Amino acid sequence: MKYMLAALFFCGLVLVVTGPPGADDRAGRREPRFGGTIPVLPMTFSHGDHFGQTCASCHHEFTDGTAGPPCMTCHVTDRSVAPLLEDQFHGLCRSCHVTEHAASRPSGPTRNCTACHLPDHDF
Repeated sequence: MKYMLAALFFCGLVLVVTGPPGADDRAGRREPRFGGTIPVLPMTFSHGDHFGQTCASCHHEFTDGTAGPPCMTCHVTDRSVAPLLEDQFHGLCRSCHVTEHAASRPSGPTRNCTACHLPDHDF
């Protein structure tokens, strides 16, 4: 029994240090992603979870009235906005979630970083 407990303890220690088998060792690291050069954490986002929100609440339009490409196309590659990525998305996403939560409406995460910063696919 003592050896079995020691073995279980050892296996638990190995999992804590190395992570689960097959885990992406890049998952929690800041690296250039989405075709950009600035290091960012992996993110998930589902348009389906935001059904009912107007598109314009998140997506801006250009001066000619046309909609832009997917967010990350510019927000990680354009030198003028890429350095602002974290502040921009935290400000936009988190502020909306906090406002909705305060109004007792479905809100999504307000303080749980891993709700948005877990990859849903390999990068």
